[in-house]
Amino acid sequence: MFNMIRREGFIIWPAYFDRALSWREGRRVPLRLSSRSPTVERLNKAAQKLGWYVKVEVAAHPKTHWRKTGRLIVKPDKPLSKQHVIKILAQELLRQETKEL
Repeated sequence: MFNMIRREGFIIWPAYFDRALSWREGRRVPLRLSSRSPTVERLNKAAQKLGWYVKVEVAAHPKTHWRKTGRLIVKPDKPLSKQHVIKILAQELLRQETKEL
């Protein structure tokens, strides 16, 4: 047997929101909610705006182990599924992009 590392919150990768990636390559939101250039910094800003606990870590997504994009550990203020957290973050990221234009 092995021991699993328990984390508080969900691990969120920028690849989940990247419009340039396919589902197979790691995108987890529909194209209408995807972003042109998701970064850990922008995701961090979106999660903080939602009032969630966020911790940024330097790491590489397993499917692109050569590219260190970083990742977030996000803990929402109320119980949500990981997929719901990803969808809410995608919507907030889109709002930020719209404001920047």
